[in-house]
Amino acid sequence: MIIMMQPAVNSIATNPHFRHFKRRMLSSPISINLELTSGCNIKCRHCYNFYRDDSNSTLDRLSLAKMDRLIDMIVRDEVYHVVLTGGEPMMVFKVLEHSLRRLHEKGISTSVNSNLMLATPEKAQRLRAAGLDHVLTSLNSHNPEVNDYMTAKEGNFVKIVEGIKNTVAAGTRVSVNMIVSEPNKDDVYETAKLCAELGVQKIFGTRLVPAEYHKNPEATDLNLNNATALKALDDLLRAKQDFGIQVGTLISYPLCMLGDLEKYHDFVGRGCPAQRGNRMVINADGQTHACTHESRPYGNVLEVGIKGAFQKMRAWHDGSYLYKVCGDCKYINMCGSGCSAAADAYYGALDAKDPLFAGYEHITTGYKVTIPKEIIRAVDSGAAFVVPPVIRFRNEGDFYTLNVRWANTFNIETDLAQFLIAKKTSGDSFTVADVPFPDARKLLTELIFKQALIPQDTALRNFLAVDGTLGLGVDPADIPDEGYASALELVSS
Repeated sequence: MIIMMQPAVNSIATNPHFRHFKRRMLSSPISINLELTSGCNIKCRHCYNFYRDDSNSTLDRLSLAKMDRLIDMIVRDEVYHVVLTGGEPMMVFKVLEHSLRRLHEKGISTSVNSNLMLATPEKAQRLRAAGLDHVLTSLNSHNPEVNDYMTAKEGNFVKIVEGIKNTVAAGTRVSVNMIVSEPNKDDVYETAKLCAELGVQKIFGTRLVPAEYHKNPEATDLNLNNATALKALDDLLRAKQDFGIQVGTLISYPLCMLGDLEKYHDFVGRGCPAQRGNRMVINADGQTHACTHESRPYGNVLEVGIKGAFQKMRAWHDGSYLYKVCGDCKYINMCGSGCSAAADAYYGALDAKDPLFAGYEHITTGYKVTIPKEIIRAVDSGAAFVVPPVIRFRNEGDFYTLNVRWANTFNIETDLAQFLIAKKTSGDSFTVADVPFPDARKLLTELIFKQALIPQDTALRNFLAVDGTLGLGVDPADIPDEGYASALELVSS
């Protein structure tokens, strides 16, 4: 790929069953989902933690001392982003507030997963003051009866909506995760409309992945078939156009199910964070997992460390859990065969087929990156760019990771990283003529597109700021070559 120049051989994992598969092995996770407590104030019917006997108990929780120890480990191992979650993290508010403040002081970006039912105006303001920038909450329907059925308690809808209002009023960005299944499959558009009215920035139409304890999910209302999934995504796209709300998904849909990757580009690119090696999950007792839906442990982080547990997750990272029928698919790096947890839930194996799998022949329109012509013209005219202070780098030995913000990270070669680090340190601007690498034009263009560089020109900076998520959803290394080449040729002709 363009940003990945000539890679060192020992940095890439390949798999003989998958012709196009390649994955660079990371030294530690990009992001950690850190459970402050397993306790929760509701007991959703679809929750993968549903099996816990006393969901209301906060006995299984992180103390302030253990939290401080974990934060020191996170800083030492250069993890970029931490999602503070549960259970319900607001049930241990003191730990939550303390964690946000300490992580913020250490330069670690954060987000919180919360149902927001406990988010009073005072608490929302205190969390914002502690450094909270974003909350992911759940609202499964605009219809109170449907939402409360899925969350298993009457009155939850009203409390969630009130919590969203309080959090937005405090100046914190809110995204909504709508878990789509049989009970709410026809509620997507109206729920997105309600979210837009509440000031929610983005709604995720996330497919329901049944928990491991469901032995026959097809016999329950937790099921979701291809036609229903596509209708939900169509409703989201309609809501995006009508209400201006951003849309996406938190669990990958197989790209072959989507078919038209141009139409459904909002749902392309995420893949599986566990398979990418981007994520680690740490429970409140210190036990670790690669996937949030997974029960298999990889060691207590307080005993084996972050890197020690992460190394034990290599079967997720090296392609071992990919579905073998996807062997010739050129989108394998973007798609990851869909969701391995869903495959395990339905067919009893992480490397089984995703229940929404359709087959490569069902991809009717390929994925293409659309790089705005304004970026190309600016590069070609010799415009100057700088590396913003928020950009972070991590040395992986024979390559670097570059973090744009939050968990949005991609790999670059060592010489390019060192060039960018020097420019960031000095604060000097540079043009395409100053980039001492082959294909400097393409390199610079893609770094701008990925928001790793910002223009000095005010008009161009304002243009790029209109869509604050431009380029963030796609890892350049995962895109088939023609996905970039055709876009560059199109806008530069």
